[in-house]
Amino acid sequence: MQIHLISNAHLDPVWLWDWREGLNEGLITVRTILDLMDEDKDLTFIRGESLIYEHIEETDPATFRRIARYVKAGRWDVVGGTYIQPDTNLAGAETLARHFTRGLRYFESRFGVRPTVAWQADSFGHTAGLPEIFAAAGIDSFAFTRPDDKVLKLEEPAFWWEGAGGARILAYRPLVGWYGSEHDEMPRRLDSLLAAAKTSRIENAACFYGLGNHGGGPCRRQLADIRAWAKAHPEVQVFHSGLHRFFGALRQEIQGRKLVLPTRRGELNYCLRGCYSSVAKLKFPYRRAESLLNRAEKTDSVIAALARRSGADLSRAWDGVLFNSFHDILPGSSIERAMDDQIAWIGGVLHESQRVELRALNGLTARVDTRVAAPAEGHPSGVAFLAWNPHPWPFVGHVEAEACLDYRPIFPYQNRAAEVPLQVLGHNGAAVSFQEVTTENRSIVDLPWRKRVVVPVTLPAFGWNVLEMGWVEGKRRLAKTPESGKARGETTPGRAAIDNGIYRLEAAMGARTIRLLHKGKEVFARGGFAASVFDDVWGSWGGMREEAESIHLDQVREEWEVTGLELLESGPERALLWICLSGARSRIELSCSLYRGDEKVDVSARVLWNERSARLKLLFPVGDTAEFEVPGASVVRGPSGEVPGGRWFRVPEKGGEGFGFVSDALYNFDGLDGRIGATVVRASRYADDVPTPASDKPWLPAVDAGELKFRFVLASGRADLPRLSRELEQPPLVTIAPPGKGTLHRKGSLAALHPSSLDLLALKRAEDGKGFVLRVQARAGRSVEARLEWLGEKIALGPIAGGGIATFLLIRGAKGWKAANVDIAERPAKRSASRRR
Repeated sequence: MQIHLISNAHLDPVWLWDWREGLNEGLITVRTILDLMDEDKDLTFIRGESLIYEHIEETDPATFRRIARYVKAGRWDVVGGTYIQPDTNLAGAETLARHFTRGLRYFESRFGVRPTVAWQADSFGHTAGLPEIFAAAGIDSFAFTRPDDKVLKLEEPAFWWEGAGGARILAYRPLVGWYGSEHDEMPRRLDSLLAAAKTSRIENAACFYGLGNHGGGPCRRQLADIRAWAKAHPEVQVFHSGLHRFFGALRQEIQGRKLVLPTRRGELNYCLRGCYSSVAKLKFPYRRAESLLNRAEKTDSVIAALARRSGADLSRAWDGVLFNSFHDILPGSSIERAMDDQIAWIGGVLHESQRVELRALNGLTARVDTRVAAPAEGHPSGVAFLAWNPHPWPFVGHVEAEACLDYRPIFPYQNRAAEVPLQVLGHNGAAVSFQEVTTENRSIVDLPWRKRVVVPVTLPAFGWNVLEMGWVEGKRRLAKTPESGKARGETTPGRAAIDNGIYRLEAAMGARTIRLLHKGKEVFARGGFAASVFDDVWGSWGGMREEAESIHLDQVREEWEVTGLELLESGPERALLWICLSGARSRIELSCSLYRGDEKVDVSARVLWNERSARLKLLFPVGDTAEFEVPGASVVRGPSGEVPGGRWFRVPEKGGEGFGFVSDALYNFDGLDGRIGATVVRASRYADDVPTPASDKPWLPAVDAGELKFRFVLASGRADLPRLSRELEQPPLVTIAPPGKGTLHRKGSLAALHPSSLDLLALKRAEDGKGFVLRVQARAGRSVEARLEWLGEKIALGPIAGGGIATFLLIRGAKGWKAANVDIAERPAKRSASRRR
């Protein structure tokens, strides 16, 4: 038997401390370890997370040079390849990919090494999509410690983890112990490992050790205990090692002994389930930052290519997204002061995304013909809008536009705002149908000034459409709204409904459910969907020992009732019904919209939350087994307690339409007794692992008290939910356009991706500023031939396996644009050995 001693010092940059303390502790720990390595010539060490290295390089160059010397000597193993150790159930697929872009390029530039072993010491479970992300980054091995053997049973500590696209990663979880060890634990740890090894066919075993969480690493006592134990067990080879050496030996053993290891497919879960919904006030803006940064980057890149300029450098904004995906930040398990810092950081990401997006769209607008019709003498002209589609497929739907009709209020229509004659023109100057809706303000309500309209549009892929809205006296150009699929609303005492001929949504005062019909058939059993509060005494992480009561939360505290109804809009383009469901202390307000001809229900939700030791769930009685989107994949689950999910879930129905749910904020779901629950918010305490009844310690703040906003969509199970989720999170942009005679037509497209089953993960500036990078993933099922339309050129990208991820570098040459296959680190791609053949 060979025991590979893997010394490490797990460091949470944020947890029971803030990011400033965390980064500086990284420096202190590394200095301590380097001194110990100087003393003990056999000691080796592993360290991942490029951010820690960057902080040391910036603040203590001498220490950084010492690290580099030990890397060159082979005693310091650079592992992981990520920026920090992210949560791998909640962060998006592109966020996880971008970790490797950031980390691998840094390690290669500073040390001339490129890790091929991923390392997740403490992340709380792992998405089924990770093998494909690993393979696309050139990672062929993966070491992890969570979930442990009490939750996730393994036949062997080493196994092949296979992705939907055929990626095949050699994974390893230690036979005993965790990633660290206590000061006096090494003799017991090694004894346990020796005993456990008798249950495995594998002769190479990894023993992770070192003080951890707030840094630390190996200590002198541990090293002395290891030497004594090894001397007492001459039958065992015990030596200091690293993850690359360990996996190299493991692969040699597998090949030499012709070992057939087990193969696992799907996720490696579950662990610390409370984290799927803790601290929604960080999770909600985090998801928004992920989405809007991605949209800004795509928008800027394709417009930059048109303008023949380099794309915007969004690396600082991406650093904010990557850092905040850390497995004690995004899961919501850190102290309040630290979480406040991280929420502020996310705000900076959002602002930078908006700034870059505006600059790009203004650059496009300057090239487009945005002229407006000449007004009558003394009358204001119309306002031009550029409607932009940030997706590689055509967008067909509705957008909203609002603007001032003049530079001052329109005094002739005082107290007659609804009588101001409006017209909306399309890109060809023809009138388009529209619906006037309430503006976003209630200022000077007696004087019309600003107007807001809902307009149906068809926007080309990565394309635009110019609209014009204006106040026109005399003859107006008006379009008749088609009768088919008109949205409408109706009210009777205590009841209200909206309908567009496809969906009908009904609510009644005092009811505990909201009824929904699709093409005349009930979507939900039990009268409709509902909102209920459940008792939840568990701390930030949920049950620390996976107690059954923490996994299945079924004690209902309140079933909320409809306490408010108002029909706000009644068509023809949109019908809008406001519904308030309330309990004794909290409420949720749902603004439900049906658009003309649209096969979905759009809902904007506002929660006013004032509970303790509780969670709010939306309950959908449609069955308890569903397909859930997870980062980089989808998984089918039956009743499993509280589980992590992503942007959508789908409940199939044999011979029927089924049910689809999409949200821009929620991560936590459960299936039970014929219904799916979606957790909106939970009221635990900050960084708390003690079960706490609602009345206990009232001076400790309950997490997420206050207001939260999010959106969701209800649709058929047959709908293209991945596309709906992208359009929900990254809606088309409508911006006021300065009128001008540009060279581009008033409607056009810059790029498109085919076939429609390809998901665009990223379109970005190349890291070296030379060209652009396109990353796509084929949906699981079958291989596709990928094609790109790019600035009028057609580029064949080649075959992509179903579920697989491919990255391309787009470069302009003398004869036009070319696409070269690269890996996630933007190096020339090689045939991966970590893929099923």
